[in-house]
Amino acid sequence: MIIDWNPISKKLKKLYKEQDKLNYFKNDETYLKNAFLNIEKLWNKQFQKIDKLKVIMISEAPFYGDIQRYLYNPHTAPSVFFYFKDLEVFLKDDENLVRPKTTVEQKNMMYDYFYKNGFITLDIFPFALNPNNTAINYRDMSKKLYYQILEETTKEYLIPKLKACLEKSDSNTHFVYRYKRLFDKTENHFEKVLEQVSPKNQYKIDSINGKGMFLDKEKLKSLLK
Repeated sequence: MIIDWNPISKKLKKLYKEQDKLNYFKNDETYLKNAFLNIEKLWNKQFQKIDKLKVIMISEAPFYGDIQRYLYNPHTAPSVFFYFKDLEVFLKDDENLVRPKTTVEQKNMMYDYFYKNGFITLDIFPFALNPNNTAINYRDMSKKLYYQILEETTKEYLIPKLKACLEKSDSNTHFVYRYKRLFDKTENHFEKVLEQVSPKNQYKIDSINGKGMFLDKEKLKSLLK
């Protein structure tokens, strides 16, 4: 399932016009479209491998940028979002984690652990906005604009992604926020959409935000069990 870019792009143009940044739109849209299509392709490649989801990790959107930084890009090094060492959450008690030499080998090893353990990320924004590539970015935008983007892209982007995930989920599936600040900033928007899409089911929602920017490995490991 690759989501259609065109309806989302129309919402993006409207937002740029309202923010008086329409003169930046053409350049930014070229970058954002390429980022979106590549991210969708890489995400779907991993998603299709999974039969049953155990943990769906809710995130904002990839930083991406010129180096195309993204968890599911095998050519960019793991980051604080999910370090290679964080794979320890998937290991059995008698297993040791041995780091391969190259980035591609590390990432492919990560992907093996992800799909075998029913683990996937779910970005709730479709735009890889960042200060280096776009005139609008998540870090500097107002709270009002942040929530507006979230609301206006829900129908075309978040709901289809969420429905796809729910088809591989059950009552034991956990939705976890990677960063608690995302939960705080979005004011329970994800939970409202989840209730709208699947009103009869009670899904488990939690946070695996650890100290600083690090992932709470003990929490995630307990949820996987």
